[in-house]
Amino acid sequence: MRFFTIGSGSWGITLSKILAENGHHVRIFVRSPLKKERLERERMEKGIPIPPSIEFTTRIEELEDFEYILIVVPSFAFEETMVRIRELRVPPALIATKGIDSKLRFMNQILQEHLDVPHAVLSGPNIAIEIAQHKPASTVIASEYEDLAENLQKAFFTDYFRPYISRDVIGVEIGGALKNVYAIASGIVEALNLGINARASLITRALAEMMRLGEKMGADSRTFAGLAGVGDLVATSFSTSSRNHFVGYNLGLGKRLEEIEEELKRRNMVAEGINTTLYGSRLAENLGVEMPILSMVRAILEGRVSVQEGVKRLIKRPLKREF
Repeated sequence: MRFFTIGSGSWGITLSKILAENGHHVRIFVRSPLKKERLERERMEKGIPIPPSIEFTTRIEELEDFEYILIVVPSFAFEETMVRIRELRVPPALIATKGIDSKLRFMNQILQEHLDVPHAVLSGPNIAIEIAQHKPASTVIASEYEDLAENLQKAFFTDYFRPYISRDVIGVEIGGALKNVYAIASGIVEALNLGINARASLITRALAEMMRLGEKMGADSRTFAGLAGVGDLVATSFSTSSRNHFVGYNLGLGKRLEEIEEELKRRNMVAEGINTTLYGSRLAENLGVEMPILSMVRAILEGRVSVQEGVKRLIKRPLKREF
């Protein structure tokens, strides 16, 4: 198969690497000519080796020559990308971007506003560097287009990467986006040295919040017990290589959000959970869904409460039944 990848970060490179190693033809769009030259010369990105068969281009128009596009840009750049390609002959798309935008839309919803093409979303417990090192992992490809999902499943299947398919696009998107918020919370709990009990409780109650939002938006509750739900939530919450965990951990150490964001910029990294916290909180409020952990992470990021006070307020909420 012929794949055109839009997005040359570590996740875009890793997914392209899987495809290339499976014998598929892969070309990656790179915005910067300087970065394109570096990638072609070094064949390496953030410690991830790039197979020699992978091609690079600075011409996004070349996507018209391919059977599929793989979209792996930051969520804040997703709509800009859709606007840029909507006048082209766009093939079926796989979205590997996770997040919510300022208009409270998930990526699949943004794509549908600009493009009329079959599409799928990919999400799961997928730490890029581990997959690039051929450590075992699974993921979910969700689409209303059954043939597309099955073709993509076969394209990505290897002896170390196992894709499952689903029809629950919105459930997979909710899990993929909100786990970044709870990874910030988990980083805070770890930095405060509150113990495994606290982190396990946090993850369990975070999952309950995701399920409540999913139910309101028509998702299948079983999705949140799967790879795109609890799987991704656990992986991101406990991974020290997670950018969102990094944000929470440094907040827990007493650093200001501005300092942390500057450090991420120096490393050329984006923590999706920062924007997702704000937009996810607004979405929950609009839908009347109670999500106290999400709301408290937002209050901490906005400097309205300290991390210590935030933990205390969550624990001291009124008593209730679990279900």
